[in-house]
Amino acid sequence: MNSASGSLRELSTNWCRRPKSDDVNACQFERGGVANKQGDWRLNAWQNLLRFSATRFTPFGNSMTPNWDADSLVAIHSTNVDKYKRNFLRQAVCELRFPTLMELGESRPPAAFVKALRKEYPYIELTNEVTVGIGGAGSNYAHIFRSTKRTWSVSLKQSALSVETNAYSDYDHMRERVLRVVEAASKVIDSDFFTRIGLRYINVIDSGADPVHGWVNPELVGPILSRSFAGIQEYAGKLQLVANDGGCLLQHGIVLKQKHATGEIGPEYLLDIDSFRNEILLSDTGVALDAMHAQVFDVFDWAIGPKAREHLSAETHSKRS
Repeated sequence: MNSASGSLRELSTNWCRRPKSDDVNACQFERGGVANKQGDWRLNAWQNLLRFSATRFTPFGNSMTPNWDADSLVAIHSTNVDKYKRNFLRQAVCELRFPTLMELGESRPPAAFVKALRKEYPYIELTNEVTVGIGGAGSNYAHIFRSTKRTWSVSLKQSALSVETNAYSDYDHMRERVLRVVEAASKVIDSDFFTRIGLRYINVIDSGADPVHGWVNPELVGPILSRSFAGIQEYAGKLQLVANDGGCLLQHGIVLKQKHATGEIGPEYLLDIDSFRNEILLSDTGVALDAMHAQVFDVFDWAIGPKAREHLSAETHSKRS
């Protein structure tokens, strides 16, 4: 290895400790426990590199690839990616938070944002959200943009942006829509990073009278499968995984719903999975979405049973809306 490569590896492994929370200035360059007071230029360069997203040096090649500690929270890696032809999705949501910009809470949405979304989301609604805090009550507006068939919506608030659908077809389609909205928002939110990006998939297994046996991983429904209890009206659980730069949340359980066809009350099983990452550069949005989607799918595929996989693998005809 040449001296330049050796110096870079030494710099990346020995001189920099990762900053805590948002304090980028906490990054100090040390060697043998003594601060390197002549390395100010290195400090500035590495502060820019570490700002907002975690990156690690890759010895093969010259690029820095964004990744997050939260990526390793789930050790399961599904082999069924892109194999399923159906889904159980009731709702898919991507929320992107940014530093508060008060003017976005006014009654008129930014003209540039409206123009950029007009073809895909021609219908605009205005809602007034009331917040109650220690200092009293306050209100601000949220701007809702809806697609022609009203199956997709975009929400813009003074500190958050979201893309939501109840007609999910595939991840690539949703990713494209989210990135187009991010491109439009980049011109109005006055920020080059998101404080948090979350990707949430709400799945509901409706298989008739028994949405559990064979449909859900036995590790999630042990008390039910044990047959030790009767007359179960409610069953729920939560698994929350947290890292310093993100996390993943699985909420699951039995939900009693009235069937539209018969009017009878019947059980469904909820699998609500939310993955999130903190402090993401706008330019890294796509990479973050890919990491979160992979994590959500790994959790989902672990949570279902063989009957669910058989159902999801069956041929179906679906159209995008």
